[in-house]
Amino acid sequence: MPPRPRPRSHLRLRSSWILLTGLVQIASHLLAFMLLARMTLRLTVNLRFLQSARRLPSLPTAHLPRVSVLIPARDEVDAITACVTSLLAQQYPNLEILVLDDGSTDGTGQLLDTLADQRQRPYHPQPSLTVIHSPGDPPPGWNGKSYACHRLAQRATGEWLLFTDADTLHSPTSVVRGVTQALALHTDLLSAFPCQGVETWSERVLVSFILDFLPLTSINLAAMWRHHSGRPLANGQYLLARAESYHALGGHAAIAHALVDDFALARQFHSSGFTVALVDGSPMLQCRMYHSFREVWNGFSKNLLIALAPATDSPADSLTAPTVRGALANLLRASLRALLFAWGYACVFVLPFVRLLRRGQRPIARSLAALEVCWLLSLRSLVAYRLKRPTDEIVTTPLAAWGVMAISLAALVRRWRKRPIVWKQRRYANPTL
Repeated sequence: MPPRPRPRSHLRLRSSWILLTGLVQIASHLLAFMLLARMTLRLTVNLRFLQSARRLPSLPTAHLPRVSVLIPARDEVDAITACVTSLLAQQYPNLEILVLDDGSTDGTGQLLDTLADQRQRPYHPQPSLTVIHSPGDPPPGWNGKSYACHRLAQRATGEWLLFTDADTLHSPTSVVRGVTQALALHTDLLSAFPCQGVETWSERVLVSFILDFLPLTSINLAAMWRHHSGRPLANGQYLLARAESYHALGGHAAIAHALVDDFALARQFHSSGFTVALVDGSPMLQCRMYHSFREVWNGFSKNLLIALAPATDSPADSLTAPTVRGALANLLRASLRALLFAWGYACVFVLPFVRLLRRGQRPIARSLAALEVCWLLSLRSLVAYRLKRPTDEIVTTPLAAWGVMAISLAALVRRWRKRPIVWKQRRYANPTL
């Protein structure tokens, strides 16, 4: 018997499905090309800005202001000696260094006391080194690092405050380069991209992709500096703040609850009308943030959602709608922005690689996917070349993109389940914007 013909309704449904999937595929290619073009423009503008900021003229030694270097340290026994030693070797004439031992249990405090005792001997020149011990937990409502920075800022005497992490390693010109660029750019808060040290496979895949590539292709640094951008960005490994401006906006007390303190401080400066600049810090300092896959996962999962949030998100969004209807409208808008962002991210970083690997793709679809992949890898290659990154990071771009998705999804699930974050042996509520 001949096969029974399929009903017309089934054929119409199949035709509609094929048409719909074809339109979605075309739309995804168009969106990918639009976003790649925008990323290319952003990267070009940002690299030009970073290069021009590095070429700013140096200032006479007599006109350099006093700088206080402030280092919060908690359980940093493996890194603190190298960090403090590199800062004591600064080629800067008017400098003080203050370190706060934030309840360390691994011997960090004892190492700091030894360094301070050595520094107090008469033959040691400036800068001075002061160690503060804080054995207890921060007060309620404070995150540990913000409270440590707050206490350090209260003891500082400098016209500029340089907040830096205990796992950083500074070149002898780190402070003078930062101050020179901050004064030449007339900025109140200057942050920097350090040279990110990586060794394990998880570090090589994710660290530079998240901290270098994504910011350079998504944020307009020149517009941010000119206060034309609503999305300020900073890196807590190097935060050089004008003391007068810092205290005027309330300092870290204004962001006491924020777990992602560098982003929160940058937004506080920006919203208060002060200028924020982000520059190339690779000649100034280097940092190896994490040492294992677990550290990479936990470290990025605590702040990646905020880093990737759409530019229009702000803490004030939930306050602008006093009614239930308005709150639901804000939630709907935020959800829609998040979905659009996720779709755009997938069109650039996920779908092109999937289409290249998937069998049965039409030649035109495979060619477009290959073009998108080549374009993306070219952008990554340019960043690697300009920042002197290892070339093997380029081929790990799809793994890095998918890793960011996995970390973000895990963080969303944790936030949905209202699970706290454990960081430096302290428990915090899951951060929001």
